[in-house]
Amino acid sequence: MRVRPAVPQAALIALSATEVWATRSMGGSLALAVACTATAALLVRRRLPLLAFAATLPALSLGYVWLAPMAALYQVASGGTGRAAPGWPGRSRVTPRMWVTGGCAAAVAVVSFVPWPWLGTIDWEPAPTILALLLSALLATAPTALGLLGASRQELAARLDELAESREREHRLAAEQAVVWERARLAREMHDTVAHHISLIAVQSGALEVTAQSQEAREAASAVRRLSRDALDELRRMVGLLRLPVTQATDTANPTGATTRADTANPADAAVTPSGPGLGELPALLATAGPRVHGRVEAAGCPADVGHAAYRIVQESLTNVRKHATGAETEVVVRLAGGRLLVGVRNGPPGDAPAPALPSGGHGLAGLRERAAQLGGTLDASAQPDGGFLVRAVLPAG
Repeated sequence: MRVRPAVPQAALIALSATEVWATRSMGGSLALAVACTATAALLVRRRLPLLAFAATLPALSLGYVWLAPMAALYQVASGGTGRAAPGWPGRSRVTPRMWVTGGCAAAVAVVSFVPWPWLGTIDWEPAPTILALLLSALLATAPTALGLLGASRQELAARLDELAESREREHRLAAEQAVVWERARLAREMHDTVAHHISLIAVQSGALEVTAQSQEAREAASAVRRLSRDALDELRRMVGLLRLPVTQATDTANPTGATTRADTANPADAAVTPSGPGLGELPALLATAGPRVHGRVEAAGCPADVGHAAYRIVQESLTNVRKHATGAETEVVVRLAGGRLLVGVRNGPPGDAPAPALPSGGHGLAGLRERAAQLGGTLDASAQPDGGFLVRAVLPAG
C-alpha cells in the first residue's frame, strides 16, 4: 500500500473506532460486535467495496453508528477502486454502475429510517418522523454526492492528462515537420548551388585534360576531374539523406540500431548509402593527399559508422593541413587496439610555400568532436612544440 492513500485510510479507521468506543454503552455485546465488524470492513472497502458496504448495514440499523456506512457508500459511489469507469458519470444513459450506486443509497436510506424492533418503542409522532426522514436522506445523499464528485474529478483529471499528451504529441509532430521542411530546403540549396559549381569544375577539368599540352597538366586535370566526380557522389549521397523522412534518416544514419525504417518518401532514396566512405577508402584518400602525406591503416572489421567517422576525421585533418600548414610533413595512423579504433593525424611545421586563401568557417574540429562524442569516443586536437599540430581520436570499435 502506498503512503499517500494509507494516511486517509488510517485516519478514517481511527475515527470509526473512536465512534464505536464512544457508543459502546448504547447497546449490548451484539451491538458492539456489529459496530466493530463495520469498522473492520473499512479495511477492504477499496478492494471489495460492495462487500464492505453490506458489512456496515447492520451497524447502521443500530441508529448511532454512521461513519462506517457513510464511508462505504462513498467508496461505492466514487467508483469502487477509486478509478472512474469509462463513461461514468459523464454519459447520460443509465449504466450498471448507476444502478448499483442508486441501490446502495436506497439501502442506506431504508436501513437508517426503518424503526427496527430491537431499537425499542416506535414513535410515529410527526416531528420525530420528519427528523428521521431528513436524517436518512442526508445519510444517503451526502456520501453519494461526494463520491460522484470524486469520480467526476478523477475522470476530468484523466481527460486532462490525455489532452496534455495529445498536445505534446502534436507539438512533437509539428517540430518533426519543421525539421523535414528545413532538411528539404537544405537539400535544394545544396543541389542547386554546390552541385552546379562542382559540375562546372568537372567539365572544365575534363576539357583541360583533353587540350593540355604537357603530361603533368593532363594528370593534374584528370585528378581534378576525379575529385570533382567524387565530390558530386558525396553530394548526391548527402542530398538523398536529407530528403529521407526524419525517422528513416535517424535510423539509417545509425546502422547499429536494433530497428530500421523501410518506408521512404521516394523509392530512389532507398539506394542511398548513408554511412558514406569508410576505412576501405582511406588508402585512396591518402594517395591523393600529396607526396608529403604518409600513413598506414591497420584496422579491419569495424562497424560502418565507426569507419565512416574515422574517414571524416582523417579527411578534415588533411584539409586543415592544406589550409594552415601547406607543405608540412603529415603522418596518419589508424589502428585497432584493445577494442578501440585509434586515429592520429600529425603534421609538422608548415613549409615555405604560401598558404592558399581557402575559406574557413572554424567548425571543422567542433564537428569532429561531435562525431566522436556521438559514438561514445573522444577527440583531442592540440598544437605541438615543433610548430605542428596533432589530432587524435579514440573510437569504440566493438
